Amino acid sequence: MKPLPVIDHLVSKSSFDLVLDAETTALKTTPELTESELQKYYPKSGYASHDTNTNSIKSKIYAWIKWINMRTKLRWIHQYTTKGQLLDYGSGNGDFAQAAQKLGWDVSVFETSPNALEILKQRQLNVIEKPLQSNQHDVITLWHVFEHINNPNEVLASFFKSLKPGGLLVLAVPNAASWDAKHYNSFWAAYDVPRHRWHYNKNAISLLGSKAGFQLIRIKNMFWDAFYISLLSEHYRNAKAPWTKALCKGLFANLKGWKQTNTSSLTFFLQKPK
Repeated sequence: MKPLPVIDHLVSKSSFDLVLDAETTALKTTPELTESELQKYYPKSGYASHDTNTNSIKSKIYAWIKWINMRTKLRWIHQYTTKGQLLDYGSGNGDFAQAAQKLGWDVSVFETSPNALEILKQRQLNVIEKPLQSNQHDVITLWHVFEHINNPNEVLASFFKSLKPGGLLVLAVPNAASWDAKHYNSFWAAYDVPRHRWHYNKNAISLLGSKAGFQLIRIKNMFWDAFYISLLSEHYRNAKAPWTKALCKGLFANLKGWKQTNTSSLTFFLQKPK
């Protein structure tokens, strides 16, 4: 596969290449940026996962979908484990952590963004720092965070160590093998270069998880993501009637990917052996 050039539509308009990693079958954003270099590619305000304002129509839609997704995520987790110690890694503005806490989970959060950290502290959430402690958590969640991490093998190893035997790692990531990723190609909003370092598919997560010692027990489709990603992608293409097109294509993407568990975004449930 030839490198795929993709533009940073959000901030810089710079071009980056997506290069196939033969070992994992994932795509990697190149050139690889350091953490300090990457900071200038994050907008000072308006980055959806860190934002608490819902002034624009797009941000209101994002907040509404996020609220629905939070309820679904907590229901999914409850199917596999009872309440205990939960670490929300890359917690953003802390919405999910607060929702879990209200349901009785003993919640900790981890963040690297200074802006997000300030919000988490204002919300009086228990912010922890690395390294993670051994055999501490029953559940570790990463909601669209894993694709931002440059060293996935190292981080998965630390999660495995930090989970109790039988503990659950929950990873939600954009699916680079989905219909909408192929349809929009370089305009697919979920590539979000260079903030997204890696671009995964089912096989890649399975390989990485197995290498770290995890057992993949379930994959779940994420229904709403296809509509939001399609809307952003249509805007990036300067399409006419982007809302109508996003609705139609988001629905089609779900229809194409649902039976094969191959929709726009996927949630993986990985368990540490008991």
